[in-house]
Amino acid sequence: MSFHSPILTIKGVSFSYNHHREILSDINFSLSRGELLGIIGPNGSGKTTLLKVISGILKPSKGSILLLNQDLNNFSIEKIAKFISVVPQDTWVAFNFKAKEVVFMGRLPYISRLKGETLEDYRISREAMKKTHSLSLSENNIQEISGGERQRIFMAKALAQTPQLLLLDEFTSHLDLKYKYEMLNLLKKALQEEGLTIISIFHDLNLASIASDRLILLNEGRIEQIGTPQEVLNSENLQKVYGVKPILINHPDLNVPQVIM
Repeated sequence: MSFHSPILTIKGVSFSYNHHREILSDINFSLSRGELLGIIGPNGSGKTTLLKVISGILKPSKGSILLLNQDLNNFSIEKIAKFISVVPQDTWVAFNFKAKEVVFMGRLPYISRLKGETLEDYRISREAMKKTHSLSLSENNIQEISGGERQRIFMAKALAQTPQLLLLDEFTSHLDLKYKYEMLNLLKKALQEEGLTIISIFHDLNLASIASDRLILLNEGRIEQIGTPQEVLNSENLQKVYGVKPILINHPDLNVPQVIM
């Protein structure tokens, strides 16, 4: 599969909290528009920290992050929000907003203080809820719906933000099989038709293999390997990083590795 020019370039990025042990060390990769990059690795390998650094929530202690060939450090929070949206693993909301109000928050970076919200903002929010099959939840209080329903609402909020880069942290963790399948199809359609670019953390190695164009395998804050699922998901890598010797088979339809423990 061929992609366009890089939308994101990570050069020698390291990160540590308060100058203690490095959580990330010398991270290097680039990401092309329209690509889905999966991040895998055991607990504590730095996956969520890497996502936070890319989103601008955390500042790298070394190295640089280029978004559209511009240093992310030069972007304001408001400008980052127009290019990057994030779906966190924890979707709990402290206040009891209606689901449609949470989704509409994705439009905040575009709403002028003078002109206020527009009909286009409402149209985009509604369309995002339709895409994620969450329109029926519009009037529900966000604290009173299930974890899977909240996850779909937060995906709708991220899409309403109309980002160029979408960051997902275990976006299927609360979804049942039906919605997991539908969400995966939605993202693949967005990649192909809208030019969206996605970085997603996966706990499920088989889903990562199916969904991703390339994978990054993290091990103790370093990139153990980056490449196609076929290049990354092999017995040697998995045994080294996860400490277990898996059985690997080929997916009968998609020709990508699947892991059997």
